[in-house]
Amino acid sequence: MKNEKTLELIKDIGADIIGSVIFAVGVAVFTTPNEIAPGGVTGIATMLHSITGMQMGTLTFLLNIPLVLLGLSVIGKIFTFRTFRTLFILSVITNILESILPVYTENVLVAAIFGGATIGIGMGIIFLRGSTTGGTDILGRVLIRHFQHIPMGKILFAIDFVIVSAAGFYYGTLDAALYAFVSVYVTERAMDSVLYGFNETRIAYVVTEHPIEVAQRVMDETDRGITYLNGEGGYQRAKKLVIMCAMPSRQFAKFKRIVLEVDPMAFIMVAPGSNVIGEGFKQTFDE
Repeated sequence: MKNEKTLELIKDIGADIIGSVIFAVGVAVFTTPNEIAPGGVTGIATMLHSITGMQMGTLTFLLNIPLVLLGLSVIGKIFTFRTFRTLFILSVITNILESILPVYTENVLVAAIFGGATIGIGMGIIFLRGSTTGGTDILGRVLIRHFQHIPMGKILFAIDFVIVSAAGFYYGTLDAALYAFVSVYVTERAMDSVLYGFNETRIAYVVTEHPIEVAQRVMDETDRGITYLNGEGGYQRAKKLVIMCAMPSRQFAKFKRIVLEVDPMAFIMVAPGSNVIGEGFKQTFDE
């Protein structure tokens, strides 16, 4: 058991390092040199970098500290520790690469696209191991407790919109905001592609001996609703509650981690979803 935990820790740290290197390339080579504020904490850090001259990694880490502590009650102590570990690795690597890598400033649109892609791929790799880069995702989880009628995706979009718009005002050009929006969009698409191809929604079915405990943790830690389906085992004819949950693809890594923490023997089935309508997703087919 100890060897298994050590191996998992090595995998987690390895994913943090690989994801952080790719993420840092996007920031150090593409977005920061071209004054592209790609949403979230990285966008705020980009503006502060131009004011203070502090390194991006240091700024990102410092800005995330109050957000992570604010979200402690939402994400839990274990996830908070994982987040701080990832943020520390990310900040160190970003600072190192910022000082040694050449910058690309030939074409701002190209920089926005490649910057967004590398940032998104890096985040996706980190998310695959159940960690996070902190940032506005945590703030969104805090806000949704007070605005439960607003889908999480819209809250995060609103936060990014404010940050990107502020960048446009700060840099004094509409182009700065437009390039930032391009980068944000590419980041989202690249991250989703790493996590689950190009499908934006996943529908998971879980067969477990502890359905109530799994369902409660999923609802508490992901802000996603679940549905119980009545099932019956084909071999022993035992009655079972099957958990069904629809979620954005980026949440599946965390969903899987929660299920397996409660029941390592759980049976998980995942299918792509399209046109998912309801709370937390689209409200109509036309959206």
